[in-house]
Amino acid sequence: MSLSFTAAPALADRGSIHVTATGDLAFTDNVFSEQRGDQNSDLFIQIRPGVLMSYGMPRMIHDLNLEGEVTGYAVHGDDAAITGRAAWRALFLPSPRTDVTLQAGAGSSLLNVISVIAAPDQAPGLQPTGAVTAMTADASESFSYQATRELRLTQQLFARAGRSDDNLEEPTITSSREAGADVGGEHSFESSALALEIGASVVRFERRAPAMAMQGSRLDRQTNPRVRARYRYDFSRKLSLGVDGGLVNVRPYGTDPYNPGAGDRKNGVFPIAGLNAQYIDEWGVATASIRRDVTPNLFIAQNTVNDGLTAAAAFPIAYNGGTRRVPKLVVVGALALQRTRLIDPITSDATSSFGLAQFSVGFQYALRPGLSYGVRYELMLQDGDDSASMPVQGFMRNTIFATFRIRYPEDVAFHVPRRKRNGLRAGGQELSPIGAEPVIPDLIEGDGGDGDRR
Repeated sequence: MSLSFTAAPALADRGSIHVTATGDLAFTDNVFSEQRGDQNSDLFIQIRPGVLMSYGMPRMIHDLNLEGEVTGYAVHGDDAAITGRAAWRALFLPSPRTDVTLQAGAGSSLLNVISVIAAPDQAPGLQPTGAVTAMTADASESFSYQATRELRLTQQLFARAGRSDDNLEEPTITSSREAGADVGGEHSFESSALALEIGASVVRFERRAPAMAMQGSRLDRQTNPRVRARYRYDFSRKLSLGVDGGLVNVRPYGTDPYNPGAGDRKNGVFPIAGLNAQYIDEWGVATASIRRDVTPNLFIAQNTVNDGLTAAAAFPIAYNGGTRRVPKLVVVGALALQRTRLIDPITSDATSSFGLAQFSVGFQYALRPGLSYGVRYELMLQDGDDSASMPVQGFMRNTIFATFRIRYPEDVAFHVPRRKRNGLRAGGQELSPIGAEPVIPDLIEGDGGDGDRR
């Protein structure tokens, strides 16, 4: 059944409407990511029906993705949930040298199954344990102007918010918000590029906890000015290496009404740095990065310092009529390791230490365009720290997923290009092999170009 509108030929040429569905049947030995000794095994199914709409004109493209989410459990039937998300992206080309990208999204999900829809090469984030419901919203605007052949100017605005609820009889609820902006410039050379970015964000973290909770209620507000320099070198059209470094200044302000006598708040300065490499060829795609950054964690409502290593690879297999250029079968593997420290809201010192690890391996098989399935194994580990200012428990989880994806009709009229700040060559183009298009779109993310699922 096609939902494309054909009454107006001009509109039909410019846009398309598609029915989509993705789903997972999974078995896990720790269904709610509980601490060791309290975990429970279960079989769960998650179905995400949706609608994808695409519309484009010579200087404008829009994507709108609406998706529901139904999660059910074989044993924990009372914990079934119905949630959903919506995402809109748009690209505007006001002039030959200028482009503007807008995007906005909102949704809710169970925190213990968010990794199902995240790209496997993303570093895991510190998360509370239990049957936590998470709600998120975000919006951003990116502007780019090619001032000269060598100089590109950029500007960005962004905002995001999150809310988590542990769904206990006396619940603990967190509410986090962040808004900010940055400006930058990039100068391209023959095989390299040097960029400078300056920006700042304002964050607000609120935690409302029961009176007898180990960690009580609190309200923290901070500004985070930052500066970062980036250098990128293209060894070839296939291989690119990037390095960056800078500083983040965490500056608390205001009074916590839950703890008015907490004392004077102090500023903190944290170095940030990163090293990343990307390679793409007919044999596949590989990415690796080492990074230290300061990132607000919306789920635990606290600023964090993260040291992480991620690596991912995808290998197209010439099988059953597919080729390496246009594969039907792709094998994907990813590893992410991270150490997270909490930034104390009073002293701005990095305290506590949590270890996180995520490993996944599996395959994706495309029966035809718009219809694919896959199998994936995932191991996730998190160390706890009961002495931390924000106690977070540790857990271990093994999960096996069987996944399917459907899109009908399969051909999308237009796609809004993704913005991957660490995925570009020095000249601003996507990394691609010599004389060929990328093997398939987003091999590692595995959505076949359906849109950003993060």
